[in-house]
Amino acid sequence: MPNGNDKNWVRLRAALEGFFVTHGHWPSRVRLEPAMLEHIRRDLFTPAAWARLERHLTFVADESAVFVVEDESGRRYSYGGQGFPESRPTVGAEEWLGTRPDTAFAHDHR
Repeated sequence: MPNGNDKNWVRLRAALEGFFVTHGHWPSRVRLEPAMLEHIRRDLFTPAAWARLERHLTFVADESAVFVVEDESGRRYSYGGQGFPESRPTVGAEEWLGTRPDTAFAHDHR
């Protein structure tokens, strides 16, 4: 399990990449616990970087979801249920999204 200030970003990337490896395309929606969503949005991304994320994904606060990503057809991948994917896509989530955590807090791993 990832640790550090960016642990929720690592989990989100795992869910996104797991979806891609499983279904062959990227998801359009992310459901996750409100506190995790707020941590990623507030602590890891500047407003400009967050806007780049939202160009690709709709974020839904859901108390019962642990990094569940979905597409419009109902296909899904759950980091909470499936963990890290067994393989990685040729294009990683950060490259697809065109962004990565960009605050000082995100990179402080004391």
